[in-house]
Amino acid sequence: MQKFAIPRGVFVLALGVPLLLAGCATRSSVEQAQNSANLADQHASAADSHAANADSHAGSADSHAGAAQARADEAAGIGNSAMAAAQTADQKATTAQTGLTRANARISYLERHLMPKHFAKVHHKVKHKKPIAPSGT
Repeated sequence: MQKFAIPRGVFVLALGVPLLLAGCATRSSVEQAQNSANLADQHASAADSHAANADSHAGSADSHAGAAQARADEAAGIGNSAMAAAQTADQKATTAQTGLTRANARISYLERHLMPKHFAKVHHKVKHKKPIAPSGT
């Protein structure tokens, strides 16, 4: 194996220059950096608060949506029951109409064939008295 040999002077410069430059920060730049960090922390805290508030509202909206869905399902069930009842009533009405038509046909048949002819149409003659003529003319 071959080792990389780095000259000692280059190694000292590679480590020493960044350390020297890091110590060159002024007090005002440090204060400005600290203020920027504090402001960023405040913004992050406000954003976290807003996110928690939005999460609370989303949970409330979700529960309201669930309740609305339950009501819609209940209404759909009632509507389906009403539709079934209406269809049953329609079938019964159709059956009754058929029975009524048959009964009318049967009554008509019986009237034509079983009743005597003179009972079918009885007309009474009304006899009017002749008006009395006024006297003296």
